[in-house]
Amino acid sequence: MKFLTLSLVAVYMFFGQSAIADQDDLEARKQFVIDFYTDVILFRDGNAIDNYIGDTYIQHNPNLGDGKEELRDFVGLNRRDEPTGEIVRVIAEGDLVVLHVRDFSGLAIMDIFRVAGCEIVEHWDVIQSIPEMSRNDNTMF
Repeated sequence: MKFLTLSLVAVYMFFGQSAIADQDDLEARKQFVIDFYTDVILFRDGNAIDNYIGDTYIQHNPNLGDGKEELRDFVGLNRRDEPTGEIVRVIAEGDLVVLHVRDFSGLAIMDIFRVAGCEIVEHWDVIQSIPEMSRNDNTMF
């Protein structure tokens, strides 16, 4: 009985610690993507891209090509003083981080990033205009 109890405690400690480590990894990935999005997208700082993206960056937005230089051309190099939007929600699972963003130009955006190691390596997005009228009383955020 004593052996079984010790075995169960050991298993719990191993898997419990693993769950904590996984949660820490998720929180670290979330913060990494939030920092990237804030610096590069919301403040349009193309110079900060190298802090977040390596040589491989797969782009699923059909308006941009693969690679960080395409993204740098899109956002520009002159950091803005004011953000272009705000992150409303952040969801993470495995190596994916999802941002729900209100763009101040009138867009609702869902961005999905895949993180490998200390780099963002892949991106998907869905962009929708925020309508002036809605058939319900709910907001998009």
